[in-house]
Amino acid sequence: MKRLVFLRQITISALLFLLISSCTKELSPIGMDLLNPLDLLSMGYTDTVQIKAYSIPEDSVYTRNLTYAQVGSMYDPVFGRTNATFYSQLFTSTTSLRFGTSPVFDSAYLYLPFKSSYGDTLSNMTLHVYALTEGIIDSLHSYSNTTLTYDQANPLGEITFQPKPHDSTFYNGQKQAPMLRIPINSNFGNYILSADTNSLNNNTEFVKYFKGICVVAEPQNTPGKGCIVTFSMPSDYSRIQMYYHNTEDTLSYSFAITTDCSRFQNYDHNGYAEAVPLLKEQLLGNTSPGQQFLFAQGMAGVKIKIEFPYLNKWFDTEKIVVNDAQLILGNASVSDVFANPSAVTLRGVGESGTTSPYSVIDETENSAYFDGTFNMSTNSYRFRLTRYIQQVLTGQVSNKGLHLIIPSASYVGTRLVLNGTESPQSDLKLYLRYTKLK
Repeated sequence: MKRLVFLRQITISALLFLLISSCTKELSPIGMDLLNPLDLLSMGYTDTVQIKAYSIPEDSVYTRNLTYAQVGSMYDPVFGRTNATFYSQLFTSTTSLRFGTSPVFDSAYLYLPFKSSYGDTLSNMTLHVYALTEGIIDSLHSYSNTTLTYDQANPLGEITFQPKPHDSTFYNGQKQAPMLRIPINSNFGNYILSADTNSLNNNTEFVKYFKGICVVAEPQNTPGKGCIVTFSMPSDYSRIQMYYHNTEDTLSYSFAITTDCSRFQNYDHNGYAEAVPLLKEQLLGNTSPGQQFLFAQGMAGVKIKIEFPYLNKWFDTEKIVVNDAQLILGNASVSDVFANPSAVTLRGVGESGTTSPYSVIDETENSAYFDGTFNMSTNSYRFRLTRYIQQVLTGQVSNKGLHLIIPSASYVGTRLVLNGTESPQSDLKLYLRYTKLK
């Protein structure tokens, strides 16, 4: 029976490795090339510090009033499906707005300026625009795990398209910056034109009458397909432009998404139901699969817990000064579709296991020294942790470990697969140079 279990684990590991490393470069030995051979004569050196690492779920991230909006659905063959939904108020730019005598709706468009995309942009995406039936309250709707109700029975608009975030668009008789233009139907226009005058006197009254919109993507059900699109938000172009006529004239009016509009994101990873077994097991609390592969995903997805279980015991037997400490993490997956992030970061772990909002960076050094950027030549990430390791040894900080996360500043739903602590391809090591104190 044990032999069957062992063979099953080996088979799953082999299949996962083939899946995520089909285009992975072979890792070259690194670590010793970080050292000057002469330094080894006068300093102590070790690369055998025990490391325990495993993936854990991210609870949520703060998404209130971001400078971008993310919408879409992608089905990563390793991580499963991720959906991103955007919620926002609309503001009028005129006090005491009036539409004239007998106004009639003609057409409208929601303009969303492209910023970037992540995933497969060759597959079709369908977006729906709905009116909110519940108002945005900043104190309640600031994190990625919150949602709002909307009028799904009466959609305001929809579009099916292939994302082209870098291609210019053509409308109003001229070439425009890359932008998505979603047709908005009469459900919106007729509701706005039938508003009483009090509801159009100012934005406070307007958002009571029209609570806002949400942009929702149809779920992607095919592995390897779909993407998350990032829009610049707010901008001079983010708005619903409505065209109408009355008994006197043909007119238009903009309902803008401005810096004053309350807005937020929801990210849904479907409980990682479609994720590969080695990821799901770690998210359920089994840390041992982290010996083979480690997983991280942005957009409030997955982070990696890195521990040095016996590091603080070292100082009990000998006193040392850490001259250099570099943590190396070997990348296990290179994909043209689901690309690894250009940079990751490390943050401290609080008493209750929460992630610190601040990076573990030496206050006397800059972010370039701390590093965390992807090195294509070694196919790895590196962090300089000299100050942090010294503080762990001296008890200035608790030895609760670190969280590796994909920073939100990358604006996209990037993901990362690293070789685990005992993977045959692993370069996950802490390289230390130190001086013993007499």
